[in-house]
Amino acid sequence: MKNKNYWKQYPIVTNPDDIEKVIRKEYFVPEDKNCELLTMKHSQNNSCLLISMGSGGHAYVFAELAYLIYKKGTDVFIMPKHGPHTISELVIRHEDAVKYLQKFYGENIHIYSEGLGGLSVFYLALKGIKIKSFLFENSPAILTESAFHHAMKMDGKAGRRRAFLLPLFKLLVKILPNLLIPIRTYLAWHEVIDKDLKNYEKEEKLVKAYDYDPDFDKSYPLKAVMSLVDTPPPGNLENLNIPTLFIFAKRGLIPVYFKTLFERLTMKEKHLEEVDGGVFWMLSNPEKATEIIIKWINNVKNKNIEAGIKPILNDTSRILNNEI
Repeated sequence: MKNKNYWKQYPIVTNPDDIEKVIRKEYFVPEDKNCELLTMKHSQNNSCLLISMGSGGHAYVFAELAYLIYKKGTDVFIMPKHGPHTISELVIRHEDAVKYLQKFYGENIHIYSEGLGGLSVFYLALKGIKIKSFLFENSPAILTESAFHHAMKMDGKAGRRRAFLLPLFKLLVKILPNLLIPIRTYLAWHEVIDKDLKNYEKEEKLVKAYDYDPDFDKSYPLKAVMSLVDTPPPGNLENLNIPTLFIFAKRGLIPVYFKTLFERLTMKEKHLEEVDGGVFWMLSNPEKATEIIIKWINNVKNKNIEAGIKPILNDTSRILNNEI
């Protein structure tokens, strides 16, 4: 971190010094300091939640949400900021993080992701990784389908800029793949502040702080930007059968597309949680977000326990009835 204390202005309901006391750091690729996990964990084995943030942000943006979840008894790990990586590279990076957690903390892994993190984690899911559940917000998408492209171009001022710039970017990426593109050209944070008064003041303060945060990503290479619209999915939507939660913000990014994608999911255990907010809802309402996340993790856990007990009860019943 260029400024180790700048993040302390982000928490809105928690004393940042209390958060700092429980933060630890681990590295899922030991020889690479860019693969740092911000960690809050208990001494006993618990459910583990891996958090992956959206474009630009770093792990400490989610420190308060992580802390509130940690206080409910779940171990929490936050991915490092995404940096200049393509979607395919980010999928591998997240896979490395999950393998690390499974090796050292067991199989009880859940992932909460949003924005760019959610796009990457969804492709990780389609690739076939096995965890307990996925939780998505402001995401996910199938990046090559026309419905997604159309929704991105219709998304307010940023959508109009995307519609104008995309043909140019398609040409430039062939000759200047490493050309740095400011994130604000296709995703301006001040444009997605929730207009509802109950969230507006808090989110405006957050976004103003983002603008001057020395540790935010301000731009990405053109090849990374184009990977948001040209990376084919690594598997079929129908093959995804892991419990999945969509946190659906009414005034979030391209909400109609995300809701339609949810309806296309075929797994039995899925849930759409509609919240009255926008893109930054989980940061302006961290306590409510914590309740939803913890409730989902506990429900998945309880269903897994029930699934494990049911065969035992069936066998016991058969023994009592002299069927075995």
